[in-house]
Amino acid sequence: MDLRKHRRSHYIYHYLAQAVKILLLGAIVLSTFFTANRIDFSHFFPISTVRVYGIRHVEPSDVQQLLTPLVRAGFFNTNIDYIRDQLRQMPWIYDISVKRQWPDQLDIILIEKTAVAYWNNDMLLSESGELFSPKRATYPPALPRLIGPDGQQIVMLSYFKDINRLLSPLHAKIASLELTSYRTWKLTLDNGIMLQIGHKDILTRLNHFVKVYPKIVGERAKDVEYIDLRYPNGVAVRWKAPLET
Repeated sequence: MDLRKHRRSHYIYHYLAQAVKILLLGAIVLSTFFTANRIDFSHFFPISTVRVYGIRHVEPSDVQQLLTPLVRAGFFNTNIDYIRDQLRQMPWIYDISVKRQWPDQLDIILIEKTAVAYWNNDMLLSESGELFSPKRATYPPALPRLIGPDGQQIVMLSYFKDINRLLSPLHAKIASLELTSYRTWKLTLDNGIMLQIGHKDILTRLNHFVKVYPKIVGERAKDVEYIDLRYPNGVAVRWKAPLET
């Protein structure tokens, strides 16, 4: 009987000892964890180099001003996702990649939007149809102008691309494209010719214009005031000065 009690006491002591060890180990792990979290790793592993690639229109000073306070947390504590989210707020930014490079470097690749036109003289229109308003000083020079009602930028961008493809045999491009409130289209080419297109069969009328252009206009583009394409079976040309006979 005493032997069984002795064994039972031994087992209880063994289990208690194991439990105490586990508790002590857990306490050590937790203590280490909280201590590590209280250590300011930014002093031991600071980020000393930030490389930014892909800047074309974004102002470097704006990027620097945004990044400087965000990278002070050091190599391990710098919040990559937060940096990405903050940079995406810049009007020119389309996409972003942010990566750490051991031991003290941050690499940032910026992909900017491609502006294809000015929209109503106060915004930019991207190739995906997005309107955005960066600083005026960063606007690209000599973009074509699209003028139209609010909300029609996607429709106009589609016509803009199709019309430029039709004009390629003439070696001409759109300087401005307008959709009026009456849903009529007006077009000015980069050679100065203005076109009245109307409100229907836009691409068909322009395709016909491209075919007859060499015979009607030829080398006299600078003498044309405007061309009216609203006729079902022809075009009308208004010259700046009477033709010499």
